[in-house]
Amino acid sequence: MFSFSYSILKFFNGMSKTVVRYKHPSDHWSVLRKKVHPIHKALNHFDDFYNQVFNKKWFSIRKALLGRQKYVAVVNYYGDNESTMSNLELRGALNMRTLFNLEKGYINETANEKKTKKVLDEVLRLDKIDENIVENINSNDSKEIELNAKQFSLAASLDNAELDTKRLVDSKNLLSTEILHEFIPATKIKGMEDFIPESSHYKMYDQDTNFAVKVEKQYDIRFPDHLNIYCYESGNNSDFDSPKKGKTGVYNYYLMDGGSILPVLALDIQPGHRILDMCASPGGKSLLAIQTLYPECVVSNDVSNSRLNRIKSVYEQFLYDFDEKWLDTGKVRLSNRDGRYILDESFDRILVDVPCTTDRHSLHENDNNIFKPSRIKERLQLPELQKELLLHALKLVRKGGIVVYSTCSLSPIQNDGVVHMVLKQIWEETNMEVLVKDMSPALLQTRSVYEFAVKNVFRYGHCVLPSIEQNYGPTYFCKLQKIN
Repeated sequence: MFSFSYSILKFFNGMSKTVVRYKHPSDHWSVLRKKVHPIHKALNHFDDFYNQVFNKKWFSIRKALLGRQKYVAVVNYYGDNESTMSNLELRGALNMRTLFNLEKGYINETANEKKTKKVLDEVLRLDKIDENIVENINSNDSKEIELNAKQFSLAASLDNAELDTKRLVDSKNLLSTEILHEFIPATKIKGMEDFIPESSHYKMYDQDTNFAVKVEKQYDIRFPDHLNIYCYESGNNSDFDSPKKGKTGVYNYYLMDGGSILPVLALDIQPGHRILDMCASPGGKSLLAIQTLYPECVVSNDVSNSRLNRIKSVYEQFLYDFDEKWLDTGKVRLSNRDGRYILDESFDRILVDVPCTTDRHSLHENDNNIFKPSRIKERLQLPELQKELLLHALKLVRKGGIVVYSTCSLSPIQNDGVVHMVLKQIWEETNMEVLVKDMSPALLQTRSVYEFAVKNVFRYGHCVLPSIEQNYGPTYFCKLQKIN
């Protein structure tokens, strides 16, 4: 857009008119309206990609992503935790542990009712058969009983039986594929075992595999006794107040995206565990691990020095006497290294919350947006970086230990695609054995709080979908256990 002004210049005895063009400043409304920002590029990319993955569901996910995000409040055990919980409950917030336990009880009760009903139906069926037999005997004389016995004899049944010729197999056609297809029960659909939806412009991994993936179902989530997290019920868009400092000089609770607590719960942290948060910034998940009171040591690592300072700032705000009681004692360690090159340490649990397209941030903030033109190469290289981080974590964790891979993206490439590539590389290049934990049964107890993607979208892990009622996420997480 240009503005025009006119300068009148005298030339000799006549007059002439010259047009001078001035450009509008970069902050002018007309310039801003025409400029394509990174948030617009991100939305175009997601519309192209995620519409193929989620189909009709994408419209509601998109609306939620563009809407206001919801948070949960992680009560700080080292602050005024009792009074904080009372105040949150007075404001209508609900303890997530209570919600999970109520849902778990309902699931168990429903399952028991189904089992009881099945047994009762079987008993009633048998009783009815017995009653019919008794009535039949009482209503006939001995002659009729003898006739009935003959009618129901094996010989009589064979005489009256109608042969099903369709089930006769001609020995000449014994090898017919049509016959085998019809009468051999199918346990798998060949060629579909490793199907992972992907956008046509992503070719980062090969879907075809010739290796088996070991999967084990998990039926329960352990919610640590000292961990208290509060949320609002579905459809309630109330906001938590900004946290305040209590008597100990630290803040009373930490606000974070509700989906972010699930990767930490999936770690199943136990007393005495050594924890590595490989890409820890901004520090919320490391703090959450500490709030369980279980770890012997939490190592918060980040490759960026500025981001590591941010993690330390979070610790100082929520853990009193941080330097003396936490750093000096070794309960917490700050590490400034590339996660791919951490060596000579053994960990019971490793969280790999990798750098990703951070979908929600990419739609709301132009600053530091991964869709900026200057970051195109970085964005395209994300799956490779994510793969290397996860692979190294599985090598680093002790035998029997747990690695949880997570992102804040809906992308199947960055999520299941990365897990797929890592499992394939482990099978091809190492003797390591890795078990994928299918948490679908366990996550049923969280259904009053979260909405998850259906299983055919993500094969290995689970993804919290943003929704209007519960606008958390997106959060993808996959639980892996190193067997040997």
